[in-house]
Amino acid sequence: MRILHLVSYSIFSGPLPSTLGLALAQKALGHEVYLAHDQKRGALNDFEEAADAHLDAAKLAPPITLTLSSKSSLGEILADRRALKGLCKKRHIDILHLHMSHDHVLASLSLPRRLRPISVRTIHADRSLQPRFGQRLLTRRADGWIVRTNEHQILLRDRFSLDSHRIERIVGGINHDHFKKLPQEQKAAAKQRFNLDPDKPVLGQVALIDNRGQEELLNAFAHLDHPDLQLLFVGRGEQEEALGAKIKEKNLEQKVKMAGYVPWKELPEVYAAMDAAFIAQVGNDASGRAALEAMACGLPTLAIQRGAFYETVNEARGFPIPDGQTESIAFAIKYCLDNPEKAAEVSAEAMRYIEGERTFAREAADTLKFYETLQT
Repeated sequence: MRILHLVSYSIFSGPLPSTLGLALAQKALGHEVYLAHDQKRGALNDFEEAADAHLDAAKLAPPITLTLSSKSSLGEILADRRALKGLCKKRHIDILHLHMSHDHVLASLSLPRRLRPISVRTIHADRSLQPRFGQRLLTRRADGWIVRTNEHQILLRDRFSLDSHRIERIVGGINHDHFKKLPQEQKAAAKQRFNLDPDKPVLGQVALIDNRGQEELLNAFAHLDHPDLQLLFVGRGEQEEALGAKIKEKNLEQKVKMAGYVPWKELPEVYAAMDAAFIAQVGNDASGRAALEAMACGLPTLAIQRGAFYETVNEARGFPIPDGQTESIAFAIKYCLDNPEKAAEVSAEAMRYIEGERTFAREAADTLKFYETLQT
């Protein structure tokens, strides 16, 4: 099977890590797989990591040049249209797997029905399901849809009147070779890297600092006033300065650390510095990858029940938090700290769940099976 993934995204975050993992797993199963991504925008800020190096190393680029950017000029869009049409005509692409709205529009405008391969769209963010001008028409111009959560499955079916057989819920995988529990001696070294006391517990959050729950977590931390607990924020963003000011305002500089942006390759060391992880909001990856990473690294994970976290972080494999209120978050933190046996139990169950059900190999197998149903 010849598969072409289009992902008009330039940052190694959001949909790109999971799409790359899926494409590599499909290739490992013997299929001819290409992945094209945004070649124009690059890293937009110093707290974003460009995807180019990761994608170049994977050697999945298609044998055509695509700009594939939502910021493309008219000339670049027309060139992409010609290139995509030519590829589908010459190489007989079997599956065109679309991941962003720009990809979907480009494919719809580029390919006449006689040249159009089976087209599949994955929903990576809530905004892709918002009713907008032309959205219903565009939605019907995909043969199949992949969603990550039950909520998205219901929304897509009911809001756009799609047949249920055209929608498949396939949960996202994670890179198990990269994200895994590190030995105890590496935890102490990781804590020291971030100026944390290695003998005291650390609660951490990895997220863009831009309305991703940092302020709520800080307020809960101050409310709890635990004598030993330390707090680690990893990431950067437009609200970074404001968060730093709030930490100073609350006189918490000695107990709260801001690590800044840490590259993807070093994230396992970040998780090793933590004794528990806090997750507040799904970003541009509907699978809730931040929770999966923390769970794979053996951390008890506290997650506000939003989006994918309803289905991923339950009482058997984490500490679900009903809402973002200060008292709710503080209660969950205290419960986790006061019940180390429970924390160890849910962490072990979470690792078993991730290793058994959230692999790229399983996602690839499920995705290929869905492709096959659409071809019949």
